[in-house]
Amino acid sequence: MNFSLEAIKEAHSKFTGVDFPKLIKEFKLMGMQKNTYDLQTGLVTYEHDNGEQIKVQSNAVDVPINIMSSNAVAQDVLKRHQTGETDFLTFCREIAGAGVYKWVSDMDKMSCSYYDIKDNVVIVEEIPNVR
Repeated sequence: MNFSLEAIKEAHSKFTGVDFPKLIKEFKLMGMQKNTYDLQTGLVTYEHDNGEQIKVQSNAVDVPINIMSSNAVAQDVLKRHQTGETDFLTFCREIAGAGVYKWVSDMDKMSCSYYDIKDNVVIVEEIPNVR
């Protein structure tokens, strides 16, 4: 599988919220090392393990990022999204309300880290391997 915008879009079309681990598996098959989503600017950066980057302008959230982050609220927002209770746009708005402005998925560490406006980690979640 090649590392291209088309392949990334195809993976996103197949896997959402509940299927996040499957999306990460697809990204790993492309050779992707990291994926960063900045809610303030809407900039999404996909980084290949060879250093190549693909940057895509997505939609920034239409609500302000809360300057006070809450681990408990962010955990709840994340849990509800991962069980399919919210769509992606709702998740983005709610996680911004919990004080998260970006997240970084690291395919080497198999983790996803959520950061507040001061670049402090709010949550680090382990991404389960899927077969």
